[in-house]
Amino acid sequence: MKYILYSTDTAWNASNNAMNTLFGLPDDNGNERYAEIKQVTNEDNSDYGKYIFPVTTEGSFITVDKFNVSEMVEFDPTWSPPDPE
Repeated sequence: MKYILYSTDTAWNASNNAMNTLFGLPDDNGNERYAEIKQVTNEDNSDYGKYIFPVTTEGSFITVDKFNVSEMVEFDPTWSPPDPE
């Protein structure tokens, strides 16, 4: 899995809507949408507030070939704040 970070929810929704259309979602198999919108919520992360869009590299809905590879990033566990101890 790779990810693209969008500055606006409008850009995130445009990509998600394009993937929904590409894969015919919602479908008869119970798949309602390509992805759920999520944000970087850790205020200490430089990408705080950006919208995290998943780019699938395997499985039923492969999308890696639909996006610019230079925009993709690896998962960052610091996108969410650490759990309180």
